[in-house]
Amino acid sequence: MKSSFQRRALTWLLLAGILPGCTSEEPSGQPDAGQPGPTCSTPTGAPIEHQGTISAPETWSAASPHVVAADLLVRATVTVEPCTVVRMGPARSIGLDSGGSLVAAGTQARPVRFEPQDASQPWGQFRIYSGGSARLTWTVLSGGGNPSSAEATLRVSAGADLPGQRPLFVEHVTIEGSRGPGVLLNGTSGFAEGSTDLIIHGSGSEARPEPIALNPNALGTLPSGTYTGNRSDSLFVSPDVAASSVFYVGVDTTVRALGVPYVMDGLQVGNSSTRATLTVEPGVELRFRPQTTLRVYDDRSTLIAAGTDTRPVVFTSAKATPAAGDWAGIRFDGLGPNNRLESVWVRYAGGPCQCSSFGCNYLPGSFDVSSAILVFQQPAAPFIAHSHIEDSAGHGILRGWNGSDAVGFLDTNAFARVAGCTQTTPRDVDGRCPDSPPCPSSP
Repeated sequence: MKSSFQRRALTWLLLAGILPGCTSEEPSGQPDAGQPGPTCSTPTGAPIEHQGTISAPETWSAASPHVVAADLLVRATVTVEPCTVVRMGPARSIGLDSGGSLVAAGTQARPVRFEPQDASQPWGQFRIYSGGSARLTWTVLSGGGNPSSAEATLRVSAGADLPGQRPLFVEHVTIEGSRGPGVLLNGTSGFAEGSTDLIIHGSGSEARPEPIALNPNALGTLPSGTYTGNRSDSLFVSPDVAASSVFYVGVDTTVRALGVPYVMDGLQVGNSSTRATLTVEPGVELRFRPQTTLRVYDDRSTLIAAGTDTRPVVFTSAKATPAAGDWAGIRFDGLGPNNRLESVWVRYAGGPCQCSSFGCNYLPGSFDVSSAILVFQQPAAPFIAHSHIEDSAGHGILRGWNGSDAVGFLDTNAFARVAGCTQTTPRDVDGRCPDSPPCPSSP
């Protein structure tokens, strides 16, 4: 009996020794999965003011609140610890100059916060200049911006080169109550690779109501996140936001489906010295402002928009009440072998294309050939398929080349309310048209 008891006691002692040993191998200081871990406490130290220029590394701790009392220029690394609260004075901004870096290292339970010193007066912006950078993790930016298109809470003004600089990294960042857009990406700048989980809400101004305004070369850098609950739940893309010398897409770019439409102030893929491929994911909706065009510059650049039956790619008007001819349409000035439009919808296009005398069918009373889709080079095969063209003020598809009539687009595509021909007749290799060129019509 005594021996049995001793064996049982030894067993319990061994278990007691083994089990704690197992848990001691877990990383120290890491909460268990699903547990929030320690939370922030109220800072007890006296407020610390910041202004002028920072030229040596600094660490801002959560022991005291930090106040940006005047504009601040950062030319070294500033590390902001978890739970730190930074109060920004009215209209005050932080500029990250060459060599300057802001690292806001929050956690889910212990975020970093930037907020107005006076809740009734917005602060200015973070502005990242060429050579500066910001890495924001579990950070909240509240009450910044200004009611002008240039005054976003986060603004990147970082050069005009290709490929563009990517100095802004965000991970679990929330921008709320911005008096302008939440983020403005000038020049050719964009988000850093790996950026994810950006939330912008309650933001936008009358001049720029969208949560993000960006240059075309930032399109492929946008992180996943939530962009609803703003004055306009859309993303604004414009050459006016870009560098004047690089207003076109000059790098291979994928437009992601992020849950809100894109408002396009026109878009050009490539230019005379730069090739690019623009790929549009299923489910993306691109809304074009009046009289603008989506243009593939030449046969070295490519547009690939391949939707599905349930998630088509939509090209349409940006007007609140759209009508035929609102925008000029999709234009292929050259045609490489990889262009592809499949399961797309092109709506309310066919506005003035500033082109005439291509193909054999002119709109009444003119040499105008405005169309929803304009193709100026003969394709090897029909690259537009299983798509819908609706409410065009001109033709549906312009076959504006000199060559064969063999490649057509009627077999798999659907047309509705097209004012001109569903597809036009091309000229022959000698530039001649038949006496009565066919002009199929739509319902």
